[in-house]
Amino acid sequence: MNTLADRNIKGTVFTVGRIAESEPGLLREIADMGHEIACHSFDHLPLDKQSPAQLRENTKRAKKILEDCVGQEVVGFRAPVFSLVKHTQWFVDDLKEMGFSYSSSVMPARTPLYGFPGAPQKPFKWQNGLIELPCPVGRLGSLTLPYLGGFYLRYLPGAIIQKLLRQSSEASCLWTYCHPYDFDVDEPFARISGASLWVSLLLWLNRRSAMNRMLSVVGGGGGMTLASWVSEFQETLPTHASMTPPDGKEVV
Repeated sequence: MNTLADRNIKGTVFTVGRIAESEPGLLREIADMGHEIACHSFDHLPLDKQSPAQLRENTKRAKKILEDCVGQEVVGFRAPVFSLVKHTQWFVDDLKEMGFSYSSSVMPARTPLYGFPGAPQKPFKWQNGLIELPCPVGRLGSLTLPYLGGFYLRYLPGAIIQKLLRQSSEASCLWTYCHPYDFDVDEPFARISGASLWVSLLLWLNRRSAMNRMLSVVGGGGGMTLASWVSEFQETLPTHASMTPPDGKEVV
């Protein structure tokens, strides 16, 4: 956070509810630095790893904990590992009812974990009015890549990242996403529960250059939080034409 402060970079910090419980002082310090605090679930379980009732209750709990901690409304939500996919779209209505104004939970590409190929690649509104800010992706040959965050940012050559940035349109909402572990070169290797060995290795290796890569994408500083972007551009966003409810029948 000090590196960001030195460059006057403000961002959105998607936070797990349990972290707010165990480290409330840290969370308040982050908020006091001008960053937006948004919800990243209660305990980082993917959406489809909980029953609907558990998911609703845990998300409500996380939102309240975060709001009580920082003393301000939490309006943004990101599903763990971008697990808002075709068969979990039903949760969009719950997010709206809970008081979230935007979600940033869709990965519009195929990935080793969760992905939603075919979903809109630019910001849009769900039918209930909830705004979705998909993970930025770019085309490299036949591949669609989320090139600006996580281990993609750590592994892709810088020249390719810059090329994909130049291809992005003005209608895009470009942001980079990183986790604390992306910069933690001293963390010992551990197999991630539910992930293959090679995915666990990808998430662990090649961290030493992560900070410089992130800064090269962000540039000289400034920027805005996702909530600020939504406030400024929400009236210009198209509505997504369809959703698939739990019974599998398409509604248009």
